[in-house]
This record gives sequence, structure tokens and C-alpha cells, in this order.
Amino acid sequence: MPGTIPRWQWFHDYFAPTEVHLHGYKRMLFQKETPYQLLEIVDSPFFGKMLILDGDVQSSQLDEYIYHEALVQPAMISHPEPKRVLVMGGGEGATLREVLRHKTVQKATMFDLDPEVIKASREFLPEWSQGAFEDPRVELIFGDARALLSGHQGEPFDVIISDLTDPFQEGPSYLLFTREFFSLVFDKLSPHGIFALQASLLRNLTYEMHRAIATTLKTVFPIVHSYFAYVQAFDTTWGFAIASKNIDPKKILPSEIDRRISERISGELKFYDGETHISLFHLPKDIRALIAQGGPVIEDKKPFWLPRKGNE
Repeated sequence: MPGTIPRWQWFHDYFAPTEVHLHGYKRMLFQKETPYQLLEIVDSPFFGKMLILDGDVQSSQLDEYIYHEALVQPAMISHPEPKRVLVMGGGEGATLREVLRHKTVQKATMFDLDPEVIKASREFLPEWSQGAFEDPRVELIFGDARALLSGHQGEPFDVIISDLTDPFQEGPSYLLFTREFFSLVFDKLSPHGIFALQASLLRNLTYEMHRAIATTLKTVFPIVHSYFAYVQAFDTTWGFAIASKNIDPKKILPSEIDRRISERISGELKFYDGETHISLFHLPKDIRALIAQGGPVIEDKKPFWLPRKGNE
């Protein structure tokens, strides 16, 4: 019948108490309450397969490359020769995939809390990892990222990538965005080390979490920049942060970025190049002003967390 709305199942992605994004999906491919979170994989007629953790969209088949290239490539390309890389989180395997594109990488260590996410992703989302988990350069370790990083006794990492879930109240990640944790990251980096992390929503109505993360990073690292990319499945611009001991990614010319990509990257990037690198850091005036105001410093005893999805 003309005008009839198909009887899809609907997933509610809560942005704020009065703002909800609805995703229609054809079927639930997988659902499980793990010891750490609610894990769901759905089949969307618009975005393809989608990974959802605790009611929060992590990535979609249509545009995951935007998020993962934006998270990984600025840090990896900015480093002169990343050999040892740590990935924290990123259970789909796409963050690891982007790291392994670099011919310089000799070892990629991955810390992940929840083996069920990786198991389900390998079965239902193999397009994300593209064989990354089977790469001989990879060491996969399950456990809490903070405890594992604290106990790490090997050589320092050239690049550390944090693809951890947002710090929801009573969730598994809220102590992985604090000054104490960022100090631990700093200590485990090599002299030219670079740290990149997903840093929550970044737009003028929902910026508090990102601003607090950026403010906290600046108490530990001498060079810190916010950047963002629009991710369609998230229906918003998503914030990232990059922090370095002595390398400033904003000072690298687009031509040099493109040269490094051509020499160091295996396969073809779909989103990131020299021009994109520069544009990622070009924040609009209102966002720059909000970040410049500074926010609270996140500490173990003073965490900054987000309310549980749907309970705002």
C-alpha cells in the first residue's frame, strides 16, 4: 500500500534525553549479554551489518572505513617509522587492520577485554578484520587494558591506538580516560611516541566529554590536538584526539603525507590522504572556542562518565 511504513524492527540510539536516532533493521544476526556488555549485530537495509555494544553503534558495513582510517592513520603516518604498535579495544578487528597496512610494523599487540566481541566479529563481520587476527605480527591478549599496559615489560610502543568504548557510568571503560591512565600511556611510549584515541561526540551541543578528554590529555602530553570526521552511521561528527611527545601532526605537509602513504601503506585507503589529513584538524570556530575554554581534568577519583544509554 502506498505510504505504508515497512514493518522493520527498530533500534534506538540515544544521543540525549530528547534526541533519539532510529535505525531500522531487517534481522538480528547475533545478540548476547557478555560478562561485560550487551553485544548485538544487526542487518540494516541502509548501512548493512552494524555492531552495537550497550546500545551504542560501534561501526557499520557502509562506512566503518571512515571511522577506522580517521582513528588510526593520522598517528601512524605522522610517526617516522612505527614498528611496535598497541591497539586497545577495537574488537571488530578493523583498527588492527589499519595498523597492519603499514609495512614498517613488526609487531602489533592488541588488548581487548571481551573475547565474545572478537569471536562474534570473526564469524559475522569478517569484512572488518580482513584476516588481521591471523597476521603473524599480531599478539592478541584478553584482559583489562589498564592492568595489561601497567604490567607490560617489553619494548616501548611507537604508537598506541585507543579504540575503547565511551566511558559510560558503571561501564568497563570509565577509568581508561583519566589523567592517571594517560600518564601510564605516556610512560609506555617510545621517545617519538604518538597516542590516538576515539574521544566521543564532537559537536556544539554534545562536546563535554570530548573537551574533558582533551583537557586531561594536555596535563600529560606536550602536543595535543582534537580532530573529527562525520560518520554517517553515528549521524554526527565524531571526535578523536592525538597526543604526542614531540611530533606535531598538524605541521606535516599534505605532500609528505601522500609520499608516506605511497611508500608505507599496503592496499588502498578509501578515506585518508594528505588533503584529508589537513581537513581533519580544521575544526569550526564554535568547536574551537568550546575546547579552548577547557574542561574538568578527569581523574581516577573524579571520573567523567556518560549516563547509560536510554537512562539520561
